[in-house]
Amino acid sequence: MRHQASQRKKSASGSLVLAYDLGGTKVAVGVVDSKGKIIAEIRVPVVIEQGKAAVLKQLVELGKRLIAVHPRVKRVGIASAGPLDPIKGLLFDPTNFVSAKDPHGWGVVPIAKILSKGLKKPVVLENDAAAAMLAEHWKGAAKGYDNAMILTLGTGLGTGIITNGSLLRSGRGLHPEAGHMIIKDGDTSAPCGCGNSGCAEAYLSGRSFARRARTRFSNPNLKPIDIAKLARAGDPRAHAAFEEYAQLMAVALSNYVAMFSPEIFVFTGGFAESADLFLDKTSYHLERLLKRRRAGVDLMPKLAVSKLDNEAGLLGGAFVALNR
Repeated sequence: MRHQASQRKKSASGSLVLAYDLGGTKVAVGVVDSKGKIIAEIRVPVVIEQGKAAVLKQLVELGKRLIAVHPRVKRVGIASAGPLDPIKGLLFDPTNFVSAKDPHGWGVVPIAKILSKGLKKPVVLENDAAAAMLAEHWKGAAKGYDNAMILTLGTGLGTGIITNGSLLRSGRGLHPEAGHMIIKDGDTSAPCGCGNSGCAEAYLSGRSFARRARTRFSNPNLKPIDIAKLARAGDPRAHAAFEEYAQLMAVALSNYVAMFSPEIFVFTGGFAESADLFLDKTSYHLERLLKRRRAGVDLMPKLAVSKLDNEAGLLGGAFVALNR
């Protein structure tokens, strides 16, 4: 089946970079200027089911297609789902890239080197959620906040953190995979792509929400958008699914508050479009969990939905290409 690529073009200005936003479902590739304006963009399903080699070929071909039209592109930034090493440019067997073609995963992939060779440009790699966090701090909801955390709600649960004005790395220069904080160890109803059960991602990603919510219905094919429509129409089973989601989200956020003390949480990704069904409830439960953490320094954060129209990952990829 062929997929129609969504494309757009705007007037170009300033230095140009090529940016990728690579997830387990879709890939966006765009040309971005130094002010954060997206000049051209292609957004298509990523060919995960065809295997690692096909995906890498797809990325190179999409990049070449845009560079041919915008030859002033000098550098490339790729924001990708992890785990990964952003400094060495390596993917470490990405959790959500498993397919029938690669049933044992991708292993270690020098993706920055591969793209650099294919595109004849220097390439830098960043975790997609960290890139989205940088974009929100640059152009979005976290602008003006020195302490912020983003949660990308899609195929997985990505997290990116800024503390005291700087992007937070974990030990060894790696990215903090806070989506794999275990909430309920051994919960077999919540298997995670990382191999464990009970991770935050196993409850809070859009895919995980749908998998858990479908057990309440006789229709095993319901997607997150379908369940959201049912909830807005007043279906009690859908409401119960979102109530469980809000409670578990509040548990995760309370842990993140204890560790990182963000002033704001920003929600992005496809499932964030259902925030009207869970964000107020999440705030209610979070206030209860943080009631002893509001004296002296009030640690109750603001909860906000991204206004970057699902472009946070792409803009973050551009940001690291421009600034690293």
